[in-house]
Amino acid sequence: MARLGVGLLIIPQKPWREVEKELAEYNSLYREINGTDAPQPISAGWIFVDPSAERAREMAMKYIGGYYRTVLDHYQFGAAHMKNQRGYEYYAKMNEKLAVYGDRKAIEFFADLQVYGTPEQVHDKIMTIHRQTNNSGFVGVFSYAGMPHEEAARNMRMFAEMVMPGLKKFAAGAPIDRSTMLGDHRYCVAAE
Repeated sequence: MARLGVGLLIIPQKPWREVEKELAEYNSLYREINGTDAPQPISAGWIFVDPSAERAREMAMKYIGGYYRTVLDHYQFGAAHMKNQRGYEYYAKMNEKLAVYGDRKAIEFFADLQVYGTPEQVHDKIMTIHRQTNNSGFVGVFSYAGMPHEEAARNMRMFAEMVMPGLKKFAAGAPIDRSTMLGDHRYCVAAE
């Protein structure tokens, strides 16, 4: 991707310390290949915001966890085909972890990488992700895993009313020239 000159979309699915390490490696490689700094990445994540931290965690485990259950079922991470799939070495590690810890721990781990809590906790988590990645933007996913429409709408409204105003005050970096994004493919999904 560095050779193509594209930026990254970071989708949380592995420990943040690994993301930070890989991002530093990518930034170094990008500079070496292109002679300039890599574009700031964009981060994404599943969001559940609620006035109650306890309810937010409960719903995150139910719905974010439910989403990740569909991922585990779809990709069959626990199956043997992931062990030697070139380009998917991280998934082979997941295969080993699933064998040791089981699906429930993997689901909890994934959910805990995401953004849930009270409005203040959600704001703080997004700012922590920025400190870890130096991202220029954050894309939130507010409806997933069969969440009722009313709950998804409430989730998004609460984020818009109580979290977004604080985030808008923060300058995350250089503005992205959106007019060139589709033409030169500066950003590409990197889900690993």
